[in-house]
Amino acid sequence: MKVIFPQTEIVSPFKVGDKVRVHIATLYKKPPYEVIEGTVYQVRVAFPLLWATKENVEYELAELTFRYGVLPDTTNFPKMKEVENQLYDLPEACLEECG
Repeated sequence: MKVIFPQTEIVSPFKVGDKVRVHIATLYKKPPYEVIEGTVYQVRVAFPLLWATKENVEYELAELTFRYGVLPDTTNFPKMKEVENQLYDLPEACLEECG
């Protein structure tokens, strides 16, 4: 099997320490808020599961999916103290820059 990365680097849109706005309305059955703010504490890359059952199989990865852990601002969003552990695996679509 051969995995090809045509780009020399792929950079995540958010990095550890970034202040972000999180749209949590779709994450919970009864969300305490529609949108909260917090700080990114973890960035993960969700690599696709690749496999081969034949010879000379090649995969090209031009894009990677990033997932984020966000520590909620519980001072401004106190109800998040009860559910903050739920924000460890967020897709990029839930986040936007603060500011």
